[in-house]
Amino acid sequence: MPAPRSAEPQLPPTASALIKRQRILLVVTAGAALLSVGGLVASVFVRSPAQDAAGRRAPDPTVLTAPVQQRVLTKSVILRGTVTAGGSVNFTPVQGQSQGAAAGALLLTGIRKKAGSAVAPGDVLVEVSGRPVIALSGPVPAYRDLKPGDTGKDVGELQDALRRLGYADSDPAGTFGPRTKTAVAALYADRGYDPPNTGGPHGASDQQQLTAARQAVTTAQRAVTAARATRDGAKGAAAISAATTQLGYAEQDLATAQKALDDLVAHTGVMLPLAEFTFVPAFPARLSAVNGAVGSAVAPPLLTIDSGRPVVTTVLTQDQKSSLREGMKVQLSAEVLGQEAKGAITALGAYTTGASNSGQRNGSSGTGGQNGSSGGGQGGGDTPQARAGYPLTVTPDTELPAPWLGLDVRLTVTAASSNGPVLVVPATAVSAGADGRTSVSVRAASGAQNRIPVTAGMDADGYVAVTAAPGFRLAAGDAVVVGQ
Repeated sequence: MPAPRSAEPQLPPTASALIKRQRILLVVTAGAALLSVGGLVASVFVRSPAQDAAGRRAPDPTVLTAPVQQRVLTKSVILRGTVTAGGSVNFTPVQGQSQGAAAGALLLTGIRKKAGSAVAPGDVLVEVSGRPVIALSGPVPAYRDLKPGDTGKDVGELQDALRRLGYADSDPAGTFGPRTKTAVAALYADRGYDPPNTGGPHGASDQQQLTAARQAVTTAQRAVTAARATRDGAKGAAAISAATTQLGYAEQDLATAQKALDDLVAHTGVMLPLAEFTFVPAFPARLSAVNGAVGSAVAPPLLTIDSGRPVVTTVLTQDQKSSLREGMKVQLSAEVLGQEAKGAITALGAYTTGASNSGQRNGSSGTGGQNGSSGGGQGGGDTPQARAGYPLTVTPDTELPAPWLGLDVRLTVTAASSNGPVLVVPATAVSAGADGRTSVSVRAASGAQNRIPVTAGMDADGYVAVTAAPGFRLAAGDAVVVGQ
C-alpha cells in the first residue's frame, strides 16, 4: 500500500490575497521602470527636425582680446654666460729657491688658506718646506729672487706692494736698499717667520765675508792712525813729505776697505726669494685651487688664484651680435642661487674660432714655471669661450658674491628701449589692409568692433608700439582684438 503524501500547509484566505496583490504591484513597478528607461533612451537618440537644424548651425564666434598698455617698451636679448674671474695666476715654487729648504724635493707643509677662500694682499697662502708663500699686489708676475742691491721695475713693484701694506720704504724707486730690507724684515716678522737672508738662516754663510771685510776696515783705520802720528812727529821737509805720502796710501786703503764692506752689506742680508711670494695683479682675489695635501711633494701648479672682479663671458652668433653693442645694460640672473645683479656690456670682440681658448684654464707659466697669469679666467673645451663666435664680456655694476664664480647664468640684455611710456598692443592685434595701412580693432562693451588706423613703431618681445591716426582715439585699457 503506497505511503501517504504529506499534506501541504494551507494559508489563510487573507494571506493568499495579500501575496497576490504584492506580486501585481511588483509587476506594475517593473513595467513603469522599463517605460521610464525607454523614454530616456528615446529622448537621447530620437531628435526632432528643429533639434537637428540647431545642431548643424555654426557656433557663435569667440573673440579674443587683450588690453592696450601704456609702458616703456624694451627689446631684450636673452643669452647664457659663465661667471669668471677677471684673470688668474698660477704659482709653483722653484726647486732650491726656498731659503732653508732641504736639498730634496720641496714639500707642502702647511695650508693657511683653503681653496675658495678670499685672498688679501699680505696673506700667507701655504707653507712650503716650512717657509711661507705670501700674496703681494703687483701687475707683473715675479721672475727672480729680489735681493739687496737689485734694481728694476720688479723691485719698484715690490716697494709699492710694501707701502700699500703700511711698511715705509724711502729707498729710491726700483732700488732694493737698506729701507727695503727693513720693510721686508717687518713683513715676515709680522707673520711670524724669520726673514729670508742671502746668507741662509740668520745670514750664516755671509758672516765670514762680512767679518773679514770689517776686519780689513779696522786694519786700514789703524794704519791711517799710525801714518797720521808719524807725519805729525816728522822733522824736516823730507821726513814730513815721506810721512804724508804714507798717510795718503793708508787713507786710500781705508777707503777701499770701507767701500768693499759697504758693497758687501748692500748686497747681503734680508731678501725676498722667488719661492716665497707671488704677485697678484688685482684684488679682490680668491684662492681657487690648492693642488696638493700637507706632506705631499710640490707639483705644478701648486696654487691657482682668481684675480680681479668677476665678469660674465659668453660667445655670440652673428645674429645676436648685430643687435648688441658695448654699454648696453644687462640683467644677470643666477637661478640656482635665486639672486639677481645688474651690469653692462664692456667688451665685444672680433670673431674667433674658439680653438685658442680651449684646453688650458690659465695662461702659460712664467720663468721656470713659477708664476703665470692670464686675463681670460676659465677656459676649457666645454665653456662658452671655446665656441666659435664673437666673445662678449659683461662687467657687473657691483662685485658679485663668491658663490657666483663658475656659475652658468642668464643674461637679459636691453637692446632697445622706447623714449618713455608708449601705447603698446600685442603684435597679433595689428593688421595691414590691402592699401598697406595698419590698424587695430577695438571691441566695445556691447561687442561691436571699431577699426582704428594706427602707425606702428618699435616692436619687442611680442608687442608693438602704436599711435592712433589723427581723428581717432586709442587709450590704455581699450580691448583690442587679437584673434577670433
